[in-house]
Amino acid sequence: MNISFWYQDKEYKLKLMQKADDGIQIHMGGKKYQVAAEFVNRDEFILNIDGKIYEVIVSTTSNSYRVFLNGKYIQVEKKSAIQMLGSKRSLAERKIIRTSMPGRIVKVLEKEGSEIKEGQPVIILEAMKMHNEIKSPQPGKILKIGPSVGDSVEAGALLFTVE
Repeated sequence: MNISFWYQDKEYKLKLMQKADDGIQIHMGGKKYQVAAEFVNRDEFILNIDGKIYEVIVSTTSNSYRVFLNGKYIQVEKKSAIQMLGSKRSLAERKIIRTSMPGRIVKVLEKEGSEIKEGQPVIILEAMKMHNEIKSPQPGKILKIGPSVGDSVEAGALLFTVE
């Protein structure tokens, strides 16, 4: 079985193999570890890793695990792969922003080459008699602005690109 997890912005990949003696062999980062576990109760167990004994207590909340390892406290956040990738987004990532509805461009607030912040409005789109701020999903530089003021756009039309 293969397991991946993130701790302090670093990804760890483990390969677990069941051994005949009820132990587990764990491969991580080119090293092998022999592991045996004895459960005291649902949240508490004792690990024997290559002959070293570790007392472990794990409690969980909706967004993290709290791990007490030989009296030391570690908190590990629960994040999906999408959340992890989103938190690793770099400024160099190019994002193309398209309109989800037809409308008319009322105002272009930024110019090509402008540095912008995440959530900063770039274009005002009028659709169904309402003005909608189209905001940048990430910080960066405006590479391209598609429409001009007064242009009509169809659903799916390119509004701007940010990197």
